[in-house]
Amino acid sequence: MKVSIIEAGGNVAKSLVSMVLAQRLVASGDVLQLVEEREPRSFHVLEALRSDLLDSVGVGADHLELVFGPEGVDGDVVVITLGIAYEPGLEGDDKRATCKFNLDLVLRYARSIKARGREPLFIVASGPMEATVELLTRYFPRKKVVGIGSLLDSLRFRKEIALALGIPRSHVQAVVVGEHGPCMVPLWSSVGILGMSKEDTRETINRLRKGWNYACSCLVDAWGDVMELMRKGGLAEISKVFNELPLCVKLFVRPWFSSQMGVDSFFGPAGAVFRLLAALLRGEPFFGPLQTKLEGEFYGIDTVFGTPLVLTINGVLKTVEIPMWDEERVVMEVASEGIKKRLRELLPE
Repeated sequence: MKVSIIEAGGNVAKSLVSMVLAQRLVASGDVLQLVEEREPRSFHVLEALRSDLLDSVGVGADHLELVFGPEGVDGDVVVITLGIAYEPGLEGDDKRATCKFNLDLVLRYARSIKARGREPLFIVASGPMEATVELLTRYFPRKKVVGIGSLLDSLRFRKEIALALGIPRSHVQAVVVGEHGPCMVPLWSSVGILGMSKEDTRETINRLRKGWNYACSCLVDAWGDVMELMRKGGLAEISKVFNELPLCVKLFVRPWFSSQMGVDSFFGPAGAVFRLLAALLRGEPFFGPLQTKLEGEFYGIDTVFGTPLVLTINGVLKTVEIPMWDEERVVMEVASEGIKKRLRELLPE
């Protein structure tokens, strides 16, 4: 299997490659294709990266291929990590310019790969997540395009619960669906805690929710409150109240807050992609929440949406309608409309 990683010199891609090689997931005949733009500096960046990786893990040079520009991308799996880091705090012209820049880059690669008659499995790890997935599905079958946003958000949801309870994340199960952004929907109904009865789990959920209810339209209103606090008092004011925020708001705000403090998030996204690649490289199906283009398969939703699904090297095998509370289904419909609105703004027909 060949895995093409676009913008391999970026932090997410470098972290991902080091994880794959360190875990010895590259078997005989497998190739990691490291892709960068065709610029003078790119050659030196990728050559230095390959040399460093060979020093670190001792993998054969035949497992690492360097490619410059979209014309040489020919992986069975293509991981999209390119573009400017997309921060949810961006507004107005800055937000639109960042989105357009990233989507224009993706479009160049999509057109080049399509022109050569290839239909790889795309894994999107850059923003804007839903718009990138939507754009790629205009050139390739929708079952061949997924994004890691809801997987990453679910891992963060589990982490926040684990931190609150003082237990390992591996002891917590929880799922986030919807957008990789304010229209995400943390499913409290999906929460399970190792060794805890259903009754005790429900009591724990009620305590962790701190009165949070789904009337707030996903996390949109909560995010608006945080941005207003940022405008009035800056990071110092948010820092004062952060520990008092509802847990499901923390899972969205914490990564943004960390980036504002100068700590970029790249191990988390790389780790989410790694979970997919680990399964695919072993020839196993992956089950978990991922962004995919829906046409009614998941509770009637017909837009790009983070959804529990089964993924193989051939693409999305099936989506899974996991049980949820009625109130979660209502807010999920609100989230889908919010995503549609954002897609119309970013990708006019």
